[in-house]
Amino acid sequence: MLSIQVFDGQVTQHFNISEFKCKANGEVIINADVIAHIQRLEEFRQWYGRAMSINSGYRTPEYNKKIGGAPQSQHMLGVASDIALPLQEFAGYSKTRQNEFLNNVKKKWTEICNADGLGGGVGFYDTFIHLDSRKTVSHWDLRTK
Repeated sequence: MLSIQVFDGQVTQHFNISEFKCKANGEVIINADVIAHIQRLEEFRQWYGRAMSINSGYRTPEYNKKIGGAPQSQHMLGVASDIALPLQEFAGYSKTRQNEFLNNVKKKWTEICNADGLGGGVGFYDTFIHLDSRKTVSHWDLRTK
């Protein structure tokens, strides 16, 4: 059973549903899976200890295809979020520290998803981190730098 009250789009302490709207047309999906994903992001945010900027949340199938998203992207279900990396801070880290940071992110997100019976997806890119609430575990690193 889903028990949540939403006021002016505020889903959790740090996330508003407007942050997850499709960039193409402003559509957003609101269902139990999406709300649970945002609640997982809130738990992650509490651990992360800093503001998180959502670059991409829900995507319509048309928009996902237009931007070259994966054909079965979790974004189209509303259970994926791309989070901007703290680039200025991250750039100051050694390569070892960068990898340690990303491994900690992967470990924590997987732990949060596992607690809800999910695998969770974590992807690393040059400027953002992808976090999703998929059923199976999936990790990838597509950084080019």
